[in-house]
Amino acid sequence: MCMSAFAIGLLMALRASASIAVGTPPIDSQLLRDCPDGSARVAALSSCVGYWEGPPFGGGEWHIQFRGDGDALNQALTNFAAIKFPQLDVVIHDGPKNDQFIGNLPKLGADNTSPRVDWEFVVWEPKNWKSLYNSTNAALARIFKDDPRLGKPYPAPLLNIYIGGGQVDWDNVKIPANVYVDDERSKKQ
Repeated sequence: MCMSAFAIGLLMALRASASIAVGTPPIDSQLLRDCPDGSARVAALSSCVGYWEGPPFGGGEWHIQFRGDGDALNQALTNFAAIKFPQLDVVIHDGPKNDQFIGNLPKLGADNTSPRVDWEFVVWEPKNWKSLYNSTNAALARIFKDDPRLGKPYPAPLLNIYIGGGQVDWDNVKIPANVYVDDERSKKQ
């Protein structure tokens, strides 16, 4: 009897830690307190339409979703460029992105009815990255054995920008000098 109670408790703990959190703005800055300095300023922008945090089995990877025009994106880029980190990455994609989690926010009572995302801020909590991908935990190593992030260093904060289908006029976007830009659009044949 004691063993089955332990097994049920373990199963409940695994289920709780295997979930992905989804929410609507505003984002409590305390949720990002362990992320690189300046991350909360990006998340606090009024163009934020929602967020999700995962992955299962530990969490700590924040995906903060935005929708807006070129001025709103320029403000996001300015705040992003102010993050205190050795490298900041921007990846430009064809867009828009339709996010499955943001698309489900109306079911949570949000006024947001569109899954469209024009840009997305992705940042990891360092301790979560370390416990998932640089851990000596054998069980986690088996779960993530095929994950290309296993054993890799902590990633740079990332701003994914999706051009097309939204209100952003790319000609008016100003990319700060201190960010590394990878334009995925030019790589498509």
